[in-house]
Amino acid sequence: MFFKDIVGQSSISNRLIANVNNKRLSHAQLFLGPEGSGHLPLALALSRYIFCKNRGDQDACGVCPSCIKMKKLEHPDLHFFFPSASNQDHKKDVSSKLFYSSWRELATKAPYFSYTQWLEALGIENKQAIINAEDCNDIIRILGLKSYESPYKIVIIYMVEKLYHAAAPKLLKILEEPPSNTIFILVSENKELVLNTIMSRTQILRIPKPSDEAIEHALTNRYSMPLEEARHIAFLVNGNFAEALQMVDNRVDAFEHFEQFRSWMRLCFKGDIQNIIRWVEGNSKNGREKQKSFLNYGLKVFRLCLINNYQASELLNLAGEEKSFLEGFSPYVNHHNSLQIVESFNQALFHVERNANPKILFADLSLTLATLLRAFKT
Repeated sequence: MFFKDIVGQSSISNRLIANVNNKRLSHAQLFLGPEGSGHLPLALALSRYIFCKNRGDQDACGVCPSCIKMKKLEHPDLHFFFPSASNQDHKKDVSSKLFYSSWRELATKAPYFSYTQWLEALGIENKQAIINAEDCNDIIRILGLKSYESPYKIVIIYMVEKLYHAAAPKLLKILEEPPSNTIFILVSENKELVLNTIMSRTQILRIPKPSDEAIEHALTNRYSMPLEEARHIAFLVNGNFAEALQMVDNRVDAFEHFEQFRSWMRLCFKGDIQNIIRWVEGNSKNGREKQKSFLNYGLKVFRLCLINNYQASELLNLAGEEKSFLEGFSPYVNHHNSLQIVESFNQALFHVERNANPKILFADLSLTLATLLRAFKT
């Protein structure tokens, strides 16, 4: 991953390059940004630039031995730690080192991946993954050794908010006073879930969502996508380039979400309790991450409904069944109930993250929607 490959973050890239060249790079940085913003790609591009033997003013050279190793994420002085959990191949005592091959395969193939995709790659979609005490012990052990090739050692911790609270104290001292020429790059998507003791020891770099124009440009130039389709995807993903790539690679999942959501809304509006319970039974069998993805899709639909209600339908770039459904559904999502609907979905996301019973959660959410949709119409 090069800085030139990162979508819509040129100002941040330039700042990082300047910090390296001026030797003003902090030993512990927290790259904080929403999913698909480019936080991990920036960490990879920065690592490549630091290791590069012939770095230029704007990017790594791409041809030196260090760059060649970084292409496959096999540089011996770059170390990754990430959330993991037991799966069919590893039943207990799991840690990041057991899943390095899966990590390298995913991160080299598509650095813009979502946390959901990572869990799917591990085959642990229905489990909560964590960065555990064994990972912290490995970090301390690795940093106690000399570097192999570079003057620097770089430790990238992906989704540091998943650091198990009981394991965190092991890292605090070395994070605050690491061995010389050690660089920590912590990647996070949720500031509220990062331990304060971790945040206080890092320099925070806030990474915004890339603009719709930047995503549109990337899709048309890198994937030869027609302009109208690229513009439609850029609008739908709302700054999430990882989601944009998923839509490019697999439009079936998006259509499945649409059909499932449309069926659910129709049942809620009718107040068809018997079929709502059947729907809940089916949806509760999906993995936790898929449920979260579905709820986020619902929030996106409600946003589009409000845009349509405010006479801005020309901004939607929708067609076919999606457009027909949205035009018919929009009057039932308005200023009377939209805040309550969004709050209910956000609460559901919060509880799914914390292992709530999906049958109870979606049954309660369905009944809430049934009341709100039927009570108000513009």
